[in-house]
Amino acid sequence: MGLLKVGRPLSWKDTLPHSRYIREHGVRQFLNTYRRVKDIENDRLFYGDEIEYSLVKVDHSKREVRLSLRGLQVQEELNAREQNTDKTLGYGGCAWHQEYGSWMLEGTPAMPFGGYTRSLLQVEQSMRLRRARLLSALAEDEIAPTLVSFPLMGVGDFVHPAAAPGGVASLSDSVPDACINPHPRFGTLTANIRSRRGSKVDIRVPTFKDKATKIDEVAMDCMAYGMGCCCLQVTFQGSDVHESRYLYDQLATLAPIMLAM
Repeated sequence: MGLLKVGRPLSWKDTLPHSRYIREHGVRQFLNTYRRVKDIENDRLFYGDEIEYSLVKVDHSKREVRLSLRGLQVQEELNAREQNTDKTLGYGGCAWHQEYGSWMLEGTPAMPFGGYTRSLLQVEQSMRLRRARLLSALAEDEIAPTLVSFPLMGVGDFVHPAAAPGGVASLSDSVPDACINPHPRFGTLTANIRSRRGSKVDIRVPTFKDKATKIDEVAMDCMAYGMGCCCLQVTFQGSDVHESRYLYDQLATLAPIMLAM
Protein backbone atom coordinates (compact mmCIF):
# COMPACT_ATOMS: atom_id res chain seq x y z
CA MET A 1 0.00 0.00 0.00
CA GLY A 2 1.30 3.45 -0.90
CA LEU A 3 1.56 6.50 1.32
CA LEU A 4 -1.70 7.28 3.13
CA LYS A 5 -2.50 10.73 4.48
CA VAL A 6 -5.59 11.64 6.46
CA GLY A 7 -7.56 14.41 4.77
CA ARG A 8 -11.02 15.19 3.43
CA PRO A 9 -11.46 13.26 0.16
CA LEU A 10 -13.83 14.71 -2.43
CA SER A 11 -16.86 12.86 -3.72
CA TRP A 12 -16.97 12.01 -7.43
CA LYS A 13 -19.38 14.88 -8.06
CA ASP A 14 -17.11 17.37 -6.27
CA THR A 15 -14.06 16.02 -8.13
CA LEU A 16 -15.42 16.66 -11.63
CA PRO A 17 -14.70 20.46 -11.71
CA HIS A 18 -11.05 19.66 -10.86
CA SER A 19 -10.55 16.71 -13.24
CA ARG A 20 -8.74 18.70 -15.94
CA TYR A 21 -6.30 20.09 -13.36
CA ILE A 22 -5.69 16.61 -11.91
CA ARG A 23 -4.98 15.07 -15.33
CA GLU A 24 -2.69 17.91 -16.40
CA HIS A 25 -0.66 17.93 -13.19
CA GLY A 26 -0.47 14.15 -13.13
CA VAL A 27 1.29 14.29 -16.51
CA ARG A 28 3.51 17.15 -15.36
CA GLN A 29 4.55 15.27 -12.22
CA PHE A 30 5.39 12.20 -14.27
CA LEU A 31 7.53 14.25 -16.70
CA ASN A 32 9.32 16.03 -13.86
CA THR A 33 10.07 12.72 -12.15
CA TYR A 34 11.29 11.19 -15.42
CA ARG A 35 13.62 14.12 -16.13
CA ARG A 36 14.99 13.87 -12.59
CA VAL A 37 15.91 10.18 -12.81
CA LYS A 38 16.48 9.51 -16.54
CA ASP A 39 20.25 10.07 -16.37
CA ILE A 40 20.91 8.05 -13.22
CA GLU A 41 23.35 5.19 -13.92
CA ASN A 42 24.70 2.25 -11.91
CA ASP A 43 22.25 2.78 -9.07
CA ARG A 44 22.34 0.17 -6.32
CA LEU A 45 20.07 -2.84 -6.54
CA PHE A 46 17.38 -2.73 -3.88
CA TYR A 47 14.37 -4.99 -3.61
CA GLY A 48 11.71 -5.90 -1.10
CA ASP A 49 8.48 -7.79 -0.64
CA GLU A 50 5.02 -7.03 0.69
CA ILE A 51 2.92 -9.81 2.21
CA GLU A 52 -0.78 -9.29 2.85
CA TYR A 53 -2.46 -11.25 5.64
CA SER A 54 -6.11 -11.90 6.51
CA LEU A 55 -7.22 -11.84 10.14
CA VAL A 56 -9.65 -14.68 10.80
CA LYS A 57 -11.57 -15.44 14.01
CA VAL A 58 -12.08 -19.16 14.69
CA ASP A 59 -14.79 -20.64 16.91
CA HIS A 60 -13.72 -24.26 17.31
CA SER A 61 -16.75 -25.27 19.38
CA LYS A 62 -19.19 -24.15 16.65
CA ARG A 63 -16.81 -24.95 13.78
CA GLU A 64 -17.23 -21.40 12.45
CA VAL A 65 -14.78 -18.91 10.97
CA ARG A 66 -15.31 -15.19 10.40
CA LEU A 67 -13.21 -12.30 9.22
CA SER A 68 -11.88 -10.38 12.22
CA LEU A 69 -12.19 -6.64 11.56
CA ARG A 70 -9.28 -5.73 13.83
CA GLY A 71 -6.71 -5.00 11.13
CA LEU A 72 -6.11 -1.37 12.12
CA GLN A 73 -5.90 -2.20 15.83
CA VAL A 74 -3.36 -4.98 15.23
CA GLN A 75 -1.36 -2.77 12.86
CA GLU A 76 -1.08 0.03 15.40
CA GLU A 77 0.00 -2.41 18.12
CA LEU A 78 2.67 -3.95 15.89
CA ASN A 79 4.10 -0.60 14.78
CA ALA A 80 4.24 0.54 18.42
CA ARG A 81 6.18 -2.61 19.31
CA GLU A 82 8.61 -2.00 16.45
CA GLN A 83 9.70 1.25 18.10
CA ASN A 84 11.02 -0.73 21.04
CA THR A 85 12.52 -3.68 19.16
CA ASP A 86 16.20 -4.30 18.51
CA LYS A 87 16.75 -3.89 14.76
CA THR A 88 20.27 -5.43 14.69
CA LEU A 89 19.11 -9.05 14.99
CA GLY A 90 15.75 -8.36 13.37
CA TYR A 91 16.99 -7.98 9.79
CA GLY A 92 16.14 -4.31 9.88
CA GLY A 93 12.85 -4.86 11.65
CA CYS A 94 9.35 -4.88 10.15
CA ALA A 95 6.88 -2.28 8.95
CA TRP A 96 3.10 -2.70 9.02
CA HIS A 97 0.64 -0.99 6.69
CA GLN A 98 -3.08 -0.67 6.08
CA GLU A 99 -4.91 -2.34 3.22
CA TYR A 100 -8.38 -1.97 1.70
CA GLY A 101 -10.09 -4.46 4.00
CA SER A 102 -10.44 -3.82 7.72
CA TRP A 103 -9.50 -7.48 8.24
CA MET A 104 -6.31 -7.10 6.17
CA LEU A 105 -2.77 -6.22 7.15
CA GLU A 106 0.40 -5.76 5.10
CA GLY A 107 3.88 -6.56 6.39
CA THR A 108 7.15 -5.43 4.78
CA PRO A 109 10.81 -5.34 5.79
CA ALA A 110 11.55 -2.01 7.45
CA MET A 111 14.51 -1.63 5.07
CA PRO A 112 14.92 -3.04 1.54
CA PHE A 113 17.24 -5.92 0.75
CA GLY A 114 20.45 -5.15 -1.13
CA GLY A 115 22.39 -6.71 -3.99
CA TYR A 116 24.52 -8.95 -1.81
CA THR A 117 24.50 -12.74 -1.51
CA ARG A 118 23.69 -12.50 2.19
CA SER A 119 20.56 -10.52 1.30
CA LEU A 120 19.13 -13.62 -0.36
CA LEU A 121 19.41 -15.39 2.97
CA GLN A 122 17.59 -12.59 4.76
CA VAL A 123 14.39 -12.82 2.69
CA GLU A 124 13.00 -15.99 4.28
CA GLN A 125 14.21 -14.94 7.73
CA SER A 126 12.38 -11.63 7.36
CA MET A 127 9.19 -13.41 6.30
CA ARG A 128 9.44 -15.73 9.31
CA LEU A 129 10.08 -12.77 11.60
CA ARG A 130 7.02 -10.89 10.32
CA ARG A 131 4.78 -13.91 10.79
CA ALA A 132 6.07 -14.52 14.32
CA ARG A 133 5.49 -10.90 15.32
CA LEU A 134 2.04 -10.86 13.76
CA LEU A 135 0.98 -14.03 15.56
CA SER A 136 2.15 -12.55 18.86
CA ALA A 137 -0.33 -9.66 18.45
CA LEU A 138 -3.39 -11.80 17.70
CA ALA A 139 -6.10 -12.85 20.12
CA GLU A 140 -6.19 -16.50 21.18
CA ASP A 141 -9.03 -17.27 18.77
CA GLU A 142 -7.48 -15.50 15.77
CA ILE A 143 -5.27 -16.74 12.96
CA ALA A 144 -3.61 -14.88 10.08
CA PRO A 145 -3.39 -17.11 7.00
CA THR A 146 -1.75 -15.86 3.80
CA LEU A 147 -4.93 -16.62 1.89
CA VAL A 148 -5.79 -14.99 -1.44
CA SER A 149 -9.51 -14.70 -0.74
CA PHE A 150 -11.75 -15.68 2.15
CA PRO A 151 -13.99 -18.54 0.90
CA LEU A 152 -17.05 -17.36 2.87
CA MET A 153 -16.84 -13.74 1.72
CA GLY A 154 -20.37 -12.41 1.38
CA VAL A 155 -21.99 -15.56 2.78
CA GLY A 156 -24.29 -14.99 5.76
CA ASP A 157 -22.75 -13.67 8.97
CA PHE A 158 -19.09 -13.73 7.92
CA VAL A 159 -17.55 -10.84 9.90
CA HIS A 160 -16.75 -10.15 13.54
CA PRO A 161 -18.09 -7.97 15.03
CA ALA A 162 -21.29 -8.77 13.18
CA ALA A 163 -22.53 -6.14 10.74
CA ALA A 164 -25.44 -5.88 8.35
CA PRO A 165 -24.71 -5.84 4.61
CA GLY A 166 -24.46 -2.54 2.78
CA GLY A 167 -23.77 1.05 3.75
CA VAL A 168 -23.41 4.45 2.11
CA ALA A 169 -20.11 3.57 0.43
CA SER A 170 -20.85 0.25 -1.29
CA LEU A 171 -24.66 -0.18 -1.16
CA SER A 172 -23.84 -3.89 -1.28
CA ASP A 173 -26.45 -6.57 -0.66
CA SER A 174 -23.89 -9.00 0.74
CA VAL A 175 -20.88 -7.13 2.20
CA PRO A 176 -21.06 -4.58 5.05
CA ASP A 177 -19.21 -1.28 4.81
CA ALA A 178 -17.59 -2.29 8.11
CA CYS A 179 -15.33 -4.48 5.96
CA ILE A 180 -13.80 -1.34 4.43
CA ASN A 181 -10.73 0.12 6.14
CA PRO A 182 -11.86 3.16 8.20
CA HIS A 183 -9.25 5.42 6.57
CA PRO A 184 -11.18 8.07 4.54
CA ARG A 185 -9.46 7.05 1.30
CA PHE A 186 -11.02 3.62 1.04
CA GLY A 187 -14.67 4.41 1.68
CA THR A 188 -14.46 7.38 -0.69
CA LEU A 189 -12.76 5.26 -3.34
CA THR A 190 -15.56 2.70 -3.10
CA ALA A 191 -18.33 5.30 -3.31
CA ASN A 192 -16.66 7.26 -6.13
CA ILE A 193 -16.14 4.23 -8.37
CA ARG A 194 -19.78 3.29 -7.87
CA SER A 195 -20.88 6.86 -8.64
CA ARG A 196 -18.71 7.06 -11.75
CA ARG A 197 -20.05 3.73 -13.04
CA GLY A 198 -23.60 4.80 -12.32
CA SER A 199 -24.22 1.45 -10.64
CA LYS A 200 -22.77 -1.00 -8.15
CA VAL A 201 -19.92 -3.33 -9.02
CA ASP A 202 -21.31 -6.32 -10.91
CA ILE A 203 -18.92 -9.30 -10.92
CA ARG A 204 -20.23 -12.61 -12.27
CA VAL A 205 -18.13 -15.77 -12.26
CA PRO A 206 -19.37 -19.06 -13.80
CA THR A 207 -19.41 -21.99 -11.39
CA PHE A 208 -17.54 -25.24 -11.89
CA LYS A 209 -20.36 -27.71 -12.36
CA ASP A 210 -20.68 -31.01 -10.55
CA LYS A 211 -23.68 -32.99 -9.30
CA ALA A 212 -23.95 -30.85 -6.16
CA THR A 213 -23.85 -27.47 -7.94
CA LYS A 214 -27.18 -25.67 -7.85
CA ILE A 215 -26.25 -22.28 -9.31
CA ASP A 216 -24.84 -21.22 -12.66
CA GLU A 217 -22.74 -18.29 -11.47
CA VAL A 218 -21.46 -16.46 -8.43
CA ALA A 219 -22.60 -12.82 -8.31
CA MET A 220 -20.60 -10.20 -6.39
CA ASP A 221 -21.68 -6.58 -5.98
CA CYS A 222 -18.89 -4.99 -3.94
CA MET A 223 -15.31 -3.83 -4.51
CA ALA A 224 -14.27 -5.80 -1.44
CA TYR A 225 -14.47 -9.02 -3.45
CA GLY A 226 -11.53 -7.82 -5.54
CA MET A 227 -9.74 -5.31 -3.33
CA GLY A 228 -10.05 -7.76 -0.46
CA CYS A 229 -7.78 -10.30 -2.15
CA CYS A 230 -4.38 -10.76 -0.54
CA CYS A 231 -1.12 -11.32 -2.40
CA LEU A 232 2.67 -11.30 -2.30
CA GLN A 233 4.23 -8.31 -4.09
CA VAL A 234 7.89 -7.78 -4.97
CA THR A 235 9.45 -4.43 -5.85
CA PHE A 236 12.83 -3.94 -7.59
CA GLN A 237 14.99 -0.87 -8.12
CA GLY A 238 16.96 -1.21 -11.36
CA SER A 239 20.36 0.36 -12.01
CA ASP A 240 18.89 2.84 -14.49
CA VAL A 241 15.72 3.64 -16.43
CA HIS A 242 16.60 1.30 -19.31
CA GLU A 243 17.13 -1.71 -17.02
CA SER A 244 13.92 -0.87 -15.15
CA ARG A 245 11.91 -0.73 -18.37
CA TYR A 246 13.45 -3.99 -19.59
CA LEU A 247 12.63 -5.70 -16.28
CA TYR A 248 9.07 -4.34 -16.41
CA ASP A 249 8.55 -5.65 -19.96
CA GLN A 250 9.84 -9.11 -19.04
CA LEU A 251 7.70 -9.36 -15.92
CA ALA A 252 4.62 -8.21 -17.85
CA THR A 253 5.03 -11.40 -19.91
CA LEU A 254 6.13 -13.78 -17.14
CA ALA A 255 3.79 -12.69 -14.33
CA PRO A 256 0.57 -14.08 -15.92
CA ILE A 257 2.33 -17.42 -16.48
CA MET A 258 3.43 -17.52 -12.83
CA LEU A 259 -0.12 -16.69 -11.71
CA ALA A 260 -1.54 -19.45 -13.89
CA MET A 261 0.86 -21.95 -12.30
